Amino acid sequence: MSSETAPEQEPRAPRLAFLRSATVVAVGMAIMNVAAYGFTLIGTHRLAPEDFGAITALLGLLLIGNVASLGLQATGARLLATHSGEGAAALADSMLKAGRRAAVGLTAVCLVATPLFMWLLHIDSVVAILLLAPTLGFLTLMGSQLGVLQGSQRWTELAAVYTAVGVGRLVLGGGALLVHPSLDSAMIGLALGAAVPVLLGGFLLRGSTGATTEHIKEALRETVHGTHTLLAFFAIANADVLFARALLDPKDSGYYAAGVIVAKACLFLPQFVIVIVFPSLASSPGDTLRLRRAIVAVAGLGVCSVIGTLVLPDLVVTIIGGEEKYAALGPYTWLFAISGSAYAVLQLVVYASIAQQEKRAALLIWAGLAVFAVAAGIVLGTGIATGLNGVKVLVAMTSTCAILLSVGLAAGLHRQANT
Repeated sequence: MSSETAPEQEPRAPRLAFLRSATVVAVGMAIMNVAAYGFTLIGTHRLAPEDFGAITALLGLLLIGNVASLGLQATGARLLATHSGEGAAALADSMLKAGRRAAVGLTAVCLVATPLFMWLLHIDSVVAILLLAPTLGFLTLMGSQLGVLQGSQRWTELAAVYTAVGVGRLVLGGGALLVHPSLDSAMIGLALGAAVPVLLGGFLLRGSTGATTEHIKEALRETVHGTHTLLAFFAIANADVLFARALLDPKDSGYYAAGVIVAKACLFLPQFVIVIVFPSLASSPGDTLRLRRAIVAVAGLGVCSVIGTLVLPDLVVTIIGGEEKYAALGPYTWLFAISGSAYAVLQLVVYASIAQQEKRAALLIWAGLAVFAVAAGIVLGTGIATGLNGVKVLVAMTSTCAILLSVGLAAGLHRQANT
């Protein structure tokens, strides 16, 4: 009996281990996303539409600036996943030190750019803009910690840090809004909340040693490519919020910002798939079957999200801000679900490009962003679409852009695998 069942049990063990890892990471990321979503909901209920539009624009800037953190994470995960033999501890220490250098540099750049941000986003609060700098610094440092944990496949500890991200934002950021609903309070809470996962990550990775100057430089060089590609992705993924702020009137910009809550939920919902699959994509370049399965999983979650918004539009409006403020969005929430789901697929394909060191991906995304910006400027800037029609047109343009880019990048990876 045992001789017959043993061969069947052996291939099942890796599958069960994968499912356990995926579950742990999914739970941690779900807590992170739900908690972050909770902060956004508190903002919609506690802030006026104009202030909520401003905080959404600042969060968009943080997401764009956070690409350095994600680049460090992707680099650490790729290097450690593909590393064999001795020296893993020194490689991990190199990533952590590279993260510290990057955090200091980005904090300084963000402080210098304060007047530009105030002018670009039409925000008068110096305090709110200045607090972008330490928040971004903490997020960057956290990225190197996540990369080490992900590449080492320390899934439980990785999930704990993800959980700390959401808890810090909800408890400190949301708590600040409950105490005093203002833009400055929101940013103070966000800055304090961003320090929580860094402290936890530092504790989990304490005692790391062995890095050399050459190792750190190598890690930073590797990070540049991944950061460039992710910068292109997050720029285009958050450009619609900035276009809405700049080209729509404040009220419609607030409507769009509320709709983006749905889009971001759909974007981040399947993120655990990327986290789990990325190391295997890095260690097995050209594995298009694994990538196709991941795309199907992400797209399937997106379809479920779109169906949910179509069936329960009133509930969605109630959750994102209440019918008193955002009832007009009810018939269009499904458009934002499509947009977020399309960008979730694009995000997966972008990470696959990084894992396989496809260097042309960033150029294609930048080209797409340029076309998107010109089209938005023509349609919204000249008044061809205004009011809620402008909101609908902008979200439709966003979805179309993501779908076309996903197809283009996936086709490129398929050609690369066959050459």
